[in-house]
Amino acid sequence: MASSFRDRTNEFHSMCERIRTRTHTPTSILERRALLSPEPSNASITKKNSKKAPHARSEFSVMAAEISRQITNTAGKLEKLTKLAKRKTLFDDRPVEISELTFIIKQDIAKLNKQIAMLQDYTKHQKQASKQATEHTSNVVVALQSKLADTSMSFKDVLEIRTENMKMSKDKRDQFLFSAAEQGADPALGK
Repeated sequence: MASSFRDRTNEFHSMCERIRTRTHTPTSILERRALLSPEPSNASITKKNSKKAPHARSEFSVMAAEISRQITNTAGKLEKLTKLAKRKTLFDDRPVEISELTFIIKQDIAKLNKQIAMLQDYTKHQKQASKQATEHTSNVVVALQSKLADTSMSFKDVLEIRTENMKMSKDKRDQFLFSAAEQGADPALGK
C-alpha cells in the first residue's frame, strides 16, 4: 500500500544548498553543523556569547525543523485531497471528506504562514555569532517560505480542479435529468 505522503527532506536540503550557493558564501559541512550544535565550536567566542548564541541557534533549528515537518504533513494531506478531487465519477464523490480536508489544509497553511513570520521575527531579534549564521538563518526562512508557497499554489490548483469537476458533474447530472424528463414526456416512447 502506497503511503499518502512523500518525504521531501532531500528537496528541502537541495533548495537550501541552491540558495546558499547563490549568495556565494562558502560554508563547509563542519561550519553548518557548528551552527546547529548546542556547544560552540570556536574557542574565541566569549563566555557570554557561548551561552546565548548556541542556545538561540539550537532553538531556531528546532523551530525550523518543526515548521518543515508540518509543511510536509500538509503536503501529504494535499496529496490525498488531490486524489479525491480528481475523481470524475458521479457516484464515487466524497464531498464531506473533501470539504473537511480543504478546511484543514486552509487552517494549516494559515498557521504555517504565522509560524514562518514568527520565525523570521525571532531571527531578527537574535544576535548571531557571525555573518554566516545570519545568512544561514535567513536562507532557512526563505526556503521554508518557498516550500510553503509551493504547497499553497498546489492547493489552489487542486481547488480549481475540484471546482471544474463539480461543474462537469453538475452538467452531466442536468443532462441526464433533462434526457430522462424528455423520454418520460414523449408519448411515442410510452407505447
